[in-house]
Amino acid sequence: MQKLFWREPKVNETTGLSKSTRWRMEKTGDFPKKVQLSSRAVGWRAEEVIEWCRNREEAKCEPVGKHKRKAGRVDPDTQREG
Repeated sequence: MQKLFWREPKVNETTGLSKSTRWRMEKTGDFPKKVQLSSRAVGWRAEEVIEWCRNREEAKCEPVGKHKRKAGRVDPDTQREG
């Protein structure tokens, strides 16, 4: 199977995350690592970004990144912490 790489605009559009947010999440292992495509270009493996999106959808109420320890769980039905 051929590997498909997405560049910045497509990853931004797909995830809704800014560059700086993704950068922080990549450093903590909460987002797929970018791949050096050439000396001046990077991209993300499309299948990894899609899988990340699926996993986030399944775990909607789980905080990510630096907010893991601070945030409580939110019940998606009542929108209350619990």
